[in-house]
Order: sequence, then structure tokens, then C-alpha cells
Amino acid sequence: MNVPPYLLDGDFTSATVQTLIGTPPQEINLTVDVGSGLLVAYGYDCVLCAGPTLFDSSLSSTFESTNTPWSSSTPSFSGTDVTDTVGFGGLFDVADQPLVYINDGSKFASVIWNGHLGLFLNPLNATSISTHFLTHLHQSSSLLNPVIGMRFDAARPKLTIGALDPNDYEGTINWVEMNQHPDASADYYNTFNVDGVKGYNGEFVPFGGNLTAALDSCNGRFHHVLIPPVFISIALPNVDTYFLNTNFTGPIPSPIALIPDIGLVQYNCTLNSTTTTTTTTSSWNTPESPYVALTTSINGVDYQIDSANNLLRPQSGLSSLGYCPVGIMNKSDTLAPDMVFGLPFLRSVYVAYRFPTDSCPGYYGFAFPSGANRTQSQISQTPTSTPTNSAQCLSLIAPTSTPTANVVLAQEALASKETYSIYGRPGASEMPLLGVNDMPQIVWNWTDLS
Repeated sequence: MNVPPYLLDGDFTSATVQTLIGTPPQEINLTVDVGSGLLVAYGYDCVLCAGPTLFDSSLSSTFESTNTPWSSSTPSFSGTDVTDTVGFGGLFDVADQPLVYINDGSKFASVIWNGHLGLFLNPLNATSISTHFLTHLHQSSSLLNPVIGMRFDAARPKLTIGALDPNDYEGTINWVEMNQHPDASADYYNTFNVDGVKGYNGEFVPFGGNLTAALDSCNGRFHHVLIPPVFISIALPNVDTYFLNTNFTGPIPSPIALIPDIGLVQYNCTLNSTTTTTTTTSSWNTPESPYVALTTSINGVDYQIDSANNLLRPQSGLSSLGYCPVGIMNKSDTLAPDMVFGLPFLRSVYVAYRFPTDSCPGYYGFAFPSGANRTQSQISQTPTSTPTNSAQCLSLIAPTSTPTANVVLAQEALASKETYSIYGRPGASEMPLLGVNDMPQIVWNWTDLS
């Protein structure tokens, strides 16, 4: 998994995963979405598609187009339903995997790069579950367990498929069952119950009881783009309850302000205003920087959301001079869930997803990332309850080794064995050519030509 060193409003900040598509395989860094199941590849000739790794269908011998427009196409985000071989790391391959080949991606240019890797199986859509690549891998007995593990933090970003690496987390995995019957009109379908959020004083911010939350890593819901994007923030029902109470915010520089036009709160960070626009986190994140205090509580376990580089961002073109954006935003509508935990949360915890299979529903599991700045008292917390059917659904087989694979990518497989000089660059190193053996040979003999 690839992640940026810190979150920055207005820039591409989502995680990407190297995904192999086609035969021979092309490595495409698809944008990770934990709230959708859609698999998308940006076409090589796509109009305004963002990202450095796009998919060239002409190089794949297993690419098949259905010639059917993608049902969710819009004028600014459109594509075609196709199938091709999809794999990960040369260890897992799914032949004839359905995906969408995008030829116009202008709508999500700042949100989704290269394509889209949906890692959620929607319980309201049986077809999407049956055609999802995780389902195919499980049904073909390619996986040790029907589970994935995710670290979105910049220190050790990682995605594991089929098993949870015990070196990636500390403490007990806190499993919570996901809502298997979400409201079809809800904002998100990957919802689960939470105890709430806590402020600086360790007390719950009073948002009521029976609260639900969802995870969001890229806002890939495809029907609209929210400004500001939810996925780079924590969305709460009424942020004034938090920001207007110093017991919850703790000591922060005054005054606080709103970022014009988009409504995000920003903290005064004038002490570092001359260095906050640099591209290294150490140059702006100093001990004098404001601290954003927010903790999520799930099934009796408190998970601290890191302030530096997550909740508190460097100044950007969106913020006022001398102010740093704060990644806590207002969730203005009343549709489920009550809260949305975006990248600041995901970059602060270890997340496991036990995807639904047969008689087992979906579960999220939370733990503390190994190597993170967490105390032993935090790590030693235990969940309040254990989900029903844990013995049947959550008894996972531990991996005994880390598999390795040797992948020959399309660029290497299709390159010529011979090398050729470069026109106009005398003395430059000779280079192989892609597809040179498929080019027609030029006949220079006029007799043979006639």
C-alpha cells in the first residue's frame, strides 16, 4: 500500500495498492476504497483521468469488453463493463474478473488516481458480492481466511489478503459485527455501532446514544463529490458541541476560524506560518503546534486519533494565512450513519475486515498499529463484548510464512530482446522497444516489393 506522509487539504491523499491487471500483467496503483465494492481501471486513453499508472487494454490478451456502458456512468465519469485477469503480488489471480474500464474520469480527478479498488461487500447487493474478487478468491480456496488487514499509516502502510499479520498490530483485535441490513437511502452501507467520541478531558462528547459510524477512505460513492471531502476528515453530527467547549478541545491558540467557502475549522498556527507550506512533516510539526484532541470509543476500547499530519494539517491554498486546517467536519444530514471515520482515523489504527461468506456476516476488527506511539495501558484495553458466532466466523488461521512471488510485468514481457539506438541522441544508451516484433517488416528491395 502507498500512502502520503501527511494529509493535505486540496491534494490527492488517498492510499493506493499495486494491482495486477491483464495478461501479461500491468501494475496499476488503484485507489483504495473501504466503503464500496467497485473495481475500476482508468483506460490508457482516458480523458482527464488522474494518476501515473493507467491500464492499456491493447496489451492484454485476456481483456474482453462487453460493449455495455457502465450503468453508473455520468457525462464526467463514464466507462464500459469489461473483464480481465486481476491479481495481487503474483500470488492471487482471478480470471475473467468483472471491472469497469473508465474512458472519462474528469469528475474525480483529485480524489481517485489510476482506478478504484473497492474492498467492501455490500449486503444490499447480492450481485456485487457474488462478482467481487474477494468472493472469487475465497470460493477458489486461494485464501487462508476470508479476511484482509489494513494499515493506512505512513510508517508501515500495508494490505494483507487472506490472513492478518501479527507483526502489524498490538493488543487484542476488537471485532464488531457490521450492520447486515443498512438503510438503502443511507450515506454509507459499511456501518457498525460505536460508543462515541471523546475529547481532551476524556469525556464523551454528548451526541446521544445508539450511535453508528462508517469508514471512508476515498469518497468513492460516485454519485456526488462532497466539498470538503468527508474521507480526509472525521464527520460528527454537530461539531459546535466539540469546538465550542474547551473541555473537549483542550488548550488551543485563539482565535479559531472557519476556512472560507468549505466550512472546515482552522487553528491558529502562526508560530509555524513561515514553514507550514514545505513538503516535509518535520519542518512544520513542532512542539508548539496546536494539538487536536479526539478519541473514538468502539466496544469499550478507546482509539486515539493522531493529531500531527492527520487531524492537524499543514497550511494549504484552502486555509487562511497563519492557520492550519483541522480534519473534523460537520455531518449536516441526518441519514445513517451518525459519524464517519475518514483517513485521520484509518491512519491511526489497524483495521481488519472479515468479509461476509455463507452464514457469516461482515465484521470490522480494530487494534493498535505496532510501532505506533501508544502506551501499554492503551494497548491492554479489552473489548466490552464478543460478537455472536465468533467461534464460527472469527477463528482465523494464523499464517506461518510470508509468500514470495516473481512477477513479469507487461513492460518487461513485451519488450524486445534487442536494443536500439535513439534517434537524435547520439551516444545515448540503446533501449528495447515495446511490441517491435508485431510491427510489419519494411521491404527495401524493389524487385521483391513488385
